[in-house]
Amino acid sequence: MSVGDQLGLEENSELLDKARRMWPRWVAANSRLGVVERFDDLRPWLPTVTREEADEVLLALAMLAAPDGGDDIAAAAALAKCLLPGACRLAGWLSSLPTKEVFRDSQPIQAGAWWAVERIDELVASQLWIEVRSFPWRRLTKVAANIIVNTKVGVLREVGDFFYVTRADRTWAHTDLVESFSFGDLPSGGSEWADGERPPSKRRASALGHQPQVLAAPDPAEPDTSPAEELLELLTWACEQDVISESDRRLLLCLVHEADRVQTRNLGRGCGGLIANELSMRVAPQLGVSQATVRRNASRSVRALAQAAGRFGHDE
Repeated sequence: MSVGDQLGLEENSELLDKARRMWPRWVAANSRLGVVERFDDLRPWLPTVTREEADEVLLALAMLAAPDGGDDIAAAAALAKCLLPGACRLAGWLSSLPTKEVFRDSQPIQAGAWWAVERIDELVASQLWIEVRSFPWRRLTKVAANIIVNTKVGVLREVGDFFYVTRADRTWAHTDLVESFSFGDLPSGGSEWADGERPPSKRRASALGHQPQVLAAPDPAEPDTSPAEELLELLTWACEQDVISESDRRLLLCLVHEADRVQTRNLGRGCGGLIANELSMRVAPQLGVSQATVRRNASRSVRALAQAAGRFGHDE
């Protein structure tokens, strides 16, 4: 299935039929759309004009598609249909990348399947729809370029590209995957490997030689340690080694406690979402400091822990 098929945007789709019916009404409400008489004439028209002229029309569709605009699913489908050529080129480029350049997918899939054309089309289609529905039409005007670039970034982040994951969240970028993800997205067991293939080693599983390693599954003979116990052990060690202070330890524990109670957190600032506004707003009154102080101290503490992490478990 192509990117368009994944989105259900084949020519006879219900969404596009609705866009065709709604087109005269949209044109009457926004004169920028009056460049063509029918919706089906819009895609052939776009390559014939400058980018600025095309973006004027696409911006009108983005406003109709946005939840804080018209919240019109048919308009979102119309905008996605106009951007399909760029999305398909992006999918083709992603499909041509060497598989070693992506070290893991955030969703478990079958061996070798992430780089299959259908898998790439699926990822591009889903990210394209997200970008179409969330385009900040009040602030940006270059619709086509921003949506396609953000789709590329979103897909690369989804499949674990180290550079783009680091830009979004440095903590997750340096997180080691364990247990069911021990071999990335590849299944365990000898019978499931193709002839001549072997399960990847720890070093093979990390992309480009500088990606975080995917750890082997833990030894079942070793006693299990809960995440809470491991966190307390780490923070206690960090205080003893003067990596962080007792007040930093209390701050981080408060943030972790509140993070567990917040269903959706903003991860855009990194640090695993611990410096998200909603968390600092909850924790600041508990500690008697400002929200800015919470975010600043949490960020400093997490950086200090990251720098000292290599010594954890080795210092006497």
